[in-house]
Amino acid sequence: MRLGDAIVVVLSLSTVLLGCSKTEQATGPKTVPLRGKLIFTKGGDAKSIYNRQGRIELESVEQPTIHAMGSIEEDGSFTVATVTSDGSSPGAVPGNHRVRLDLDDQAQRLVAPQFLDFAKSGLKITVPTDKPIEIQVFR
Repeated sequence: MRLGDAIVVVLSLSTVLLGCSKTEQATGPKTVPLRGKLIFTKGGDAKSIYNRQGRIELESVEQPTIHAMGSIEEDGSFTVATVTSDGSSPGAVPGNHRVRLDLDDQAQRLVAPQFLDFAKSGLKITVPTDKPIEIQVFR
């Protein structure tokens, strides 16, 4: 058996063994499912950001080291997940969040610059909420 083949076998067995553990434990912080929609109030559209693989990012006000993020879909909709050193969970932690867009260099010109920064965007949401989440931006 060649070294490369042996590595593939070891990695495959490790994956199977880890995936078959009897105790399923949730990882990451306790979160609440979060779906929303990015809406352009003037100039631009969500499709242009989708084509550039844009993401929305939330930063917990109470726990600033905890961020949730998700891809922006063609229609502007998004779903977020929280990833920490403890693991990942779908949704966002309960509480207040600042919001920004995470865009590549070329896509950044598609929105006003303040929407790229938590402190300047003025975008905030509270989780959980019984109202539809709409993040309004402009170009």
